Amino acid sequence: MMNNSAAIYVAYTDHTAVARMLLAILTDCGYTAIERPPHAISGIIMIPDKPYRHFFVAPSESGWVAIWEDPRYFADRSLARALAQRLHTRAVWIEVGGNGVSWARGLYEGNTIVEERFESVETMFYGERGVVHLAFDPDCMPEEWIDRLRLPNSELHYEAILAGGQPSAGPPLHLVVQRSAGESPSTAASG
Repeated sequence: MMNNSAAIYVAYTDHTAVARMLLAILTDCGYTAIERPPHAISGIIMIPDKPYRHFFVAPSESGWVAIWEDPRYFADRSLARALAQRLHTRAVWIEVGGNGVSWARGLYEGNTIVEERFESVETMFYGERGVVHLAFDPDCMPEEWIDRLRLPNSELHYEAILAGGQPSAGPPLHLVVQRSAGESPSTAASG
């Protein structure tokens, strides 16, 4: 079960099309695709400050394409919203803290926010300053929400795949982007 990890799920049958759209959104935000191995991480945890972003994009299973970013703790809510908008489909954003009661979620349908629950808190996390999106929600547990939406591979995350875990539908695509020189982080959903 998802714990201390995060993911984006996109309701789509073709994971290569989702990966292409993910790259297009990131390109619009000032990133360029590069070749780097999956284990060559940036060492910076907070997404806005990362010069490199690594993603695994899993083949569709149960109608969902899963996207995991390095490190396992965060998923980019704005990317989930942008994917839903640009692919005219449903997308899910979910982050689950270690206790399973602190978690964040979003469900998007095209341009519509169907459901969101999060609190943005600026904090230190593993020695780096950034925003964490976890809210205390004992009324709905992550596994209930995951089961209701039938999200596959909820036990996987970026590091689990590096360690040999695989989505049941097959090996994921690996995508790496680098922020262009002089570019500042921008909001993916604006594109």
